[in-house]
Amino acid sequence: MTNDVLSLRFVLSVLLATPALAACGSAFEHPTPSGFVELNEDSDRYDYRATSADGVVLSVRALDHDPEGELSFWSRAIQNQLRYHSGYALLEEHEVESADGLEGVQLRFGHDQDDAPHQYFVTIFPTEDTLFLLEAGGTTEEMDRHSGEIQWAVENFSAR
Repeated sequence: MTNDVLSLRFVLSVLLATPALAACGSAFEHPTPSGFVELNEDSDRYDYRATSADGVVLSVRALDHDPEGELSFWSRAIQNQLRYHSGYALLEEHEVESADGLEGVQLRFGHDQDDAPHQYFVTIFPTEDTLFLLEAGGTTEEMDRHSGEIQWAVENFSAR
């Protein structure tokens, strides 16, 4: 295995598993959608978290964009990590735009957990300095029920 592949795997494991590198919790605006409450937990993993009463969780991670890569790179790298190393199936991919005009992509994954289908969405918004990962997850039934609020959260996200 080449050093480049090993380096990429290390970078992905740091981005996806160790968000303690999260740099700038105040570098964005993420209004909490109706039907959700913001969790005020002290967490090194996330810069923002909210939940519905039904267990759908929304989160944001603001990571140093280092190494810097294009949206297509991060989309493919995250797909590969989740599909091949974490057992998720890619269901859909959509282009999205934030409230302040950032272009991004939303990856929708599915997997079975505790005999129930679950979904996990990752929306990626890269800027020059920061890689924003907006995540949503829960049972497929609850994700479908809260799809409007999840979409609203993505569309109203804004980097400062």
